[in-house]
Amino acid sequence: MSLGIFSVKNSQSKSIFEPAPAYVKAIYSMPVSFDPIKMNDGASLIFSELIYEGLLRFTDDYGVWPAIAESWTTSSDGLVLKFKINPLAKFHNGEPITASDVKASLSRNVSSESLVYKFYDVILGAKDYFAQKSEDVSGLKVIDNLTFEIHLEKPFPPILYVLAGGTAKILPSKYINDEGFFKKPIGSGPYQVEEINDKEIHLKMFSGYHGNGPRIPKMILELLNQEEAMEKASRGLVHDLSSWPMNGKEEVFKSGQDISSVVADTWIIGLNTRFPPFDRLENRRLFQQSIDTEKFRTTFYPDAKPAFGYIPPSFPGHESLKVNFLETAARVPKELVELYIPEELSRSQEMAHFFEEEFKSKGWNVKVIPTKWEEMMKGYNDKTLGAFLVSMIVDYPDPEFLLNNFESKNLDNFSGIKDAKIDELILSSRKTQDRIERQKFQLALAKRVNELSLSINLFHSRAHYWIHECVEGFKPNLLAVAYTDYRKVSFDQKCLKRRELWNKK
Repeated sequence: MSLGIFSVKNSQSKSIFEPAPAYVKAIYSMPVSFDPIKMNDGASLIFSELIYEGLLRFTDDYGVWPAIAESWTTSSDGLVLKFKINPLAKFHNGEPITASDVKASLSRNVSSESLVYKFYDVILGAKDYFAQKSEDVSGLKVIDNLTFEIHLEKPFPPILYVLAGGTAKILPSKYINDEGFFKKPIGSGPYQVEEINDKEIHLKMFSGYHGNGPRIPKMILELLNQEEAMEKASRGLVHDLSSWPMNGKEEVFKSGQDISSVVADTWIIGLNTRFPPFDRLENRRLFQQSIDTEKFRTTFYPDAKPAFGYIPPSFPGHESLKVNFLETAARVPKELVELYIPEELSRSQEMAHFFEEEFKSKGWNVKVIPTKWEEMMKGYNDKTLGAFLVSMIVDYPDPEFLLNNFESKNLDNFSGIKDAKIDELILSSRKTQDRIERQKFQLALAKRVNELSLSINLFHSRAHYWIHECVEGFKPNLLAVAYTDYRKVSFDQKCLKRRELWNKK
């Protein structure tokens, strides 16, 4: 699961294209971290997919494909995965990638510093290493320079999805612990870092990339809010607004491509049971039922699909029955509820007013606080926010990776819930190899999460990505925009030339 934001404000700017020297992708936030083991936000994962490479990578449609590993096999009992490393794979500094680099990198994923340990704890010896009871992860084995094995404590088929994700990246073991490494990190992905400042990340094509390299020599990730991004896009100074799944009706779409795609996400108001009034189930249910989620969806994101549960469509546990909305509310708690929403939303003030009016009309004492995304993420990670608006994005094509957010011992449990039934169902799901049986546990788990009213589920996105009219090869990934394969993206040079000549007239 990773977190993201969107915006839906129209721009009234005139379309005057000005060619740019690099492919400019607007981002709503600088990455919270450049370290893969500390990534749980969309901007960080976008960076990760461009700069780093893992053993595997995702295809556009939930599949996995070789990356640093040129091939892999799984033992008949599902406990051992053997990877053959591509001998052509190298880091941005020209040094070859070895099995020792893989071991050092994946060991960090199960270290006490890891924020993504929950995805890797099935690796043999991971629990002892995480608890600092062992100096080595017994299930990570170097066989020879180009052969690496992962041994699991029990079969877990979704481990391949984990290894294709944005946090399972391979870094150079020689430098990984150097102070300042992540100020200008070395990866092995299709792009390498040229410069990082407070507003921009400049990337250049890695000429030594082992696979099909990118077609665009330079990329810039530029920090902009939605209004600024659409204004610059309307003048051709930005080529990519895919960080914001818009509704396709914005003025900027008159001067660019509208690439529409389903998104595996659920927009929620997360509720933290660590603080009153949400420490009581009856209060959470009352708060959940006090807002007309369909009114919110049709007001701010009418192209989206209604959300009646936590799990997105097409996944086991997706809920299609509407939660009752209360016309009037009784027994409303008196405690102040602070609801945090991302300031970068171009309609954040309108949304703040909407939420305050809706809840106050039912008697709630609610204060909506638009907050900078990085500050919200700090509060999210520190578990200090009582209620917050975010998008829960499916990073892996298996509902367990969203549902295990509610496991008692999970460090990323935003709700703070400690429920024995949830823990038991998660454990049963992890122990089960059979896909049909696993789905039965996942259905029960999703039902239990919905019963506990741990979130107000607002909608499931249908994204309309604005892409510059001279860009070719952009294809959204069904999982998340972070996994868009920018190696396939290119400029139509004739189109750029036409725009340049037009602009000179």
